[in-house]
Amino acid sequence: NVDTVVLAFEHTDRADFFGALDACFEHGVDAKVHRDHTDQVLTAEGDVGTLLDVQVEPWDVQDYLLKRAFDILFSGVGLVALSPVILCIAVAIKLDDGGPILYQQERTAVFGETFNVYKFRSMVPEGESVEPVDDAANDRITSVGRVLRTTHLDEIPQLISIVVGDMSVVGPRAVWTDEESLLEMEAHSWRQRWFVKPGLTGLAQINDVKSTEPEEKLRWDLQYVKTQSFWLDIKIVTRQIWKVLADLRASIREND
Repeated sequence: NVDTVVLAFEHTDRADFFGALDACFEHGVDAKVHRDHTDQVLTAEGDVGTLLDVQVEPWDVQDYLLKRAFDILFSGVGLVALSPVILCIAVAIKLDDGGPILYQQERTAVFGETFNVYKFRSMVPEGESVEPVDDAANDRITSVGRVLRTTHLDEIPQLISIVVGDMSVVGPRAVWTDEESLLEMEAHSWRQRWFVKPGLTGLAQINDVKSTEPEEKLRWDLQYVKTQSFWLDIKIVTRQIWKVLADLRASIREND
């Protein structure tokens, strides 16, 4: 005879929270959250009081399986199809300055968990700062790295993170753990992004919003959290592929 459940996880993971939320939806039970144990992205705007109504609906099993199958298919095909490009990039980086080919950094995942992300190195290793810097003003970017960043080809190694399940093709961009505290100071609801798995692309990325604009980035990321669906993912990926091809054509023209 239960008609309302209060979810008050203090320390939990995505599976625990959304598993409980899914059970509530399945049995027609209202789900509320305690204000001290959640972020506002889960609640209806304008709610007041101690207990707030949950706004985000859990994905059903079909949606989850479709998203995961798409992640594996996209990243697997991408790694195979781009293998000649990967080889050429590795050679170009080595010939440019002789430094390491890959760049490793600890990033934040769902509910504050962390993982190591890999990218093609586009900057000199020394002088790394947690302060977000626009590419145009960053003198640490190498000549090869500038091309890689303009064409987004430096992101290719992240396909491995998608295969193993640390990332998804679509979601909020994974942020460097040391940078999180700075971004939280500028965008106080920043941790609300943690309710979905980080992605290779997302609404913020296809709208050219970067970490140097944390409030605008957060707005797009939270819009995705609230409206995510498999078909939205497909639309975002299609726009991102088109954007990459357009940037690649522009880069080729500049170098001609």
